[in-house]
Amino acid sequence: MKKMKIIKTLASVAVLTVASNSAWALGTAAGTDIDNTAEITYSVGGTPQTEIESSEAGNSTPGDGNGTATTFVVDKKVDILVTTGTDVPAVPGETGKPITFTVLNEGNSTESFDLVPSQVATGDDFDSTGCTVTSPASPVSLAADASATVTVECDIPAAGGAVANGADSFVDLEASINGVTESAGADTAAGVEVVFADDTGTPTDGANRNGSHSATSTYVINTADITVAKTSAIISDPSNGTTNPKRIPGATVQYSITVSNATGAADATGIVISDAIPANLTIVSTTISGGTSSTASAAGQNVSSAPFALTAGQTATLVVTATIN
Repeated sequence: MKKMKIIKTLASVAVLTVASNSAWALGTAAGTDIDNTAEITYSVGGTPQTEIESSEAGNSTPGDGNGTATTFVVDKKVDILVTTGTDVPAVPGETGKPITFTVLNEGNSTESFDLVPSQVATGDDFDSTGCTVTSPASPVSLAADASATVTVECDIPAAGGAVANGADSFVDLEASINGVTESAGADTAAGVEVVFADDTGTPTDGANRNGSHSATSTYVINTADITVAKTSAIISDPSNGTTNPKRIPGATVQYSITVSNATGAADATGIVISDAIPANLTIVSTTISGGTSSTASAAGQNVSSAPFALTAGQTATLVVTATIN
């Protein structure tokens, strides 16, 4: 009866000792050996006895060095996260426009990841083209907890149709584990099993725990929104003067060419107004006002302005006065 009581006490002490020395290996590198040996001390009839160390098979030989460590190897956690920053302003016709992503290795081992950019097919206003990863080269090797800024460059279509101020284009980047497959079956203490732990990304990724993750970044067109209008007005004629004049030979007419940049648009620079005046008109004068415009001139029948700029909401008008031949 006394012997049974001693055995029960030993078991209780062993459980308490193991629990107090355990540690959760969060973030521990894959392949790391975790070794642990428990030890118990006890007394019999009030007399202290020699300590006993643990072993996986069970050890009853007292004394240091008679036990063996309980060992297991930390498995590999594969976890990749792709994130994006703010929207990227773009101008119609830009080529190789950079857009960036952050790829973070949230696993516990150095791994290689394939980087694949793509144009999102639906939901945006227009498609960018020719998207390629320019830095770093794919595949990229990342240590555990390390990240990389990935630059993707795409071409922005020329203005027209859906490519207007404020329009957007979605670009996706998917990072996928290179050359690693998830382990199947039960865990073994001595082996390094592989667990995919990634979350679901954008639709390009498609699912969680598949060894890949993706995110979408956005180009937003930020450009000038230019409107050009040209009107003509009769000023006078030789018969009626300025009272109800008609467009007869000798009459004076004015062309007004108005260029406006919409509110909220980007600045437009280097604007040049050109107009080929018909040969049956004789140019009398040219004037221009608005924006940063300065001068306009005529060379034969061709009228042009000096380059000027318009900020958002500004308007400039070129006036050409001519007589009908």
